[in-house]
Amino acid sequence: MRVSRGTTPSRGSTRWTGSVGDLPSPSDGKSPSWRRRGQGLVGALLVVGLTAAGCTPDPGSTPSTSPSAVDSPTVTPTPTPTPTPDASVKPERPAAMDEVSAAGAEAVAVYFLQLYPYVYATNDLTEWRELSHPECVFCASVITNVEEQVAAGNRSAGGLVEIESVAATEVSDGFYNVEVIATQEPSVEYGPDGEVVEQSEGSRSLLTLVIVTSDSGWLVRATQVDEPPAA
Repeated sequence: MRVSRGTTPSRGSTRWTGSVGDLPSPSDGKSPSWRRRGQGLVGALLVVGLTAAGCTPDPGSTPSTSPSAVDSPTVTPTPTPTPTPDASVKPERPAAMDEVSAAGAEAVAVYFLQLYPYVYATNDLTEWRELSHPECVFCASVITNVEEQVAAGNRSAGGLVEIESVAATEVSDGFYNVEVIATQEPSVEYGPDGEVVEQSEGSRSLLTLVIVTSDSGWLVRATQVDEPPAA
């Protein structure tokens, strides 16, 4: 689907202003936390229900007629379980992706990064492939790693991505440079028997994405992972 052009002004500072052939050295998907064979460990949320029974008089004793001597039963409410975030839940596609603008490019970057843990948790590469430029090294490395995971009968969990900030600059018509600061949670890859194959600690990173438009829609041309600025 060809996205329509919007009017949102460009924002942010340009880190790369050359042509496609001048792209910075892309990430190969092997940097800490954003590399893939394993996705890290997500801690399970344990919710314990607490109940307290009231005091019952001894059947063999004579009950006191004094109201103050009778204990009323008390019950502590059971806490409502908090849902544990699940990387296998597909992220929602932002409506802003339907327009060509800085806001549209930012939406693409956020959606693309949120798809990262999803594709490892589900082995579903449909949307990832649709957004991947044929020359995107990082994109291709993820596809290869997921295919290897499937072939090995492994599965992954965790690695959810939280976006701290995102800023896009229009370098040329339909050509955007997007800087994202994001935190990835710890993750883990399991083998067919449930054994831990690989773990990855969470990390905070600065990701620079080069995003372009085409007749089929948005495409991620390159992704580079760097150390983020101090928080």
